Amino acid sequence: MEGVRIVMQDTPEKFQPLAEALVPPLVELLRQRNELEREICARSLKLREEQAAAGIPPHQSTPAEESLWEEYRRRYLELVTPRCTEKLLKWGAAGSFGKPAKYDYLFDAPEPAVYFTMKSAKKAVVSTENPVSYSYRYRFILRPFGDEWKIDGAECAFGDREEWGVERTM
Repeated sequence: MEGVRIVMQDTPEKFQPLAEALVPPLVELLRQRNELEREICARSLKLREEQAAAGIPPHQSTPAEESLWEEYRRRYLELVTPRCTEKLLKWGAAGSFGKPAKYDYLFDAPEPAVYFTMKSAKKAVVSTENPVSYSYRYRFILRPFGDEWKIDGAECAFGDREEWGVERTM
C-alpha cells in the first residue's frame, strides 16, 4: 500500500491495529480494479478508432465491442468476488468504465489518504475523498465473515452532503 496514508477517525485504540490488517488489502483491490478499468477503457478507445476508420458509426455495436464488455464483466467479477459479500455482488459487474478511472483520484493524489473508522468488532468503515471533482467521497463497509473480513457495502456522497447513496458496485 505504497504511499496511501491511513487516518484514524473515531476509532478506539483497541481497534486501531485492525486498520493495518484491513486497509492495505482493500486499497490493493481498489488499485487492481482501477487498473482493469484503465486497461479496458484504453482498449475500447482503440477499438472505436478502428471502427471509425472502417466506417462503422460510433453508435453501432460490434462483436469486438461486445466481447470487450464480456471480458470486462468477467474479469471484474473474478477480481471482486472473493472479497465481497453476496449483498454487494447481487448487482453484478460494474456497468461502465471511463477516463479518468473511478479511483484515479486516490492513486494520482500527491498525498493519498484513506480514513478508517471502527467503533465495534462487527463493522469497519474505510472512506476516501476526491477533492478534485465535486468533492465526492466513497466509503466501504467491511464486516467479519468467518475468519475473514469482506466488503459488505459501498456508498458515495457528493460535496458537503451528509447523505450517503448506495453504490451498486465497487
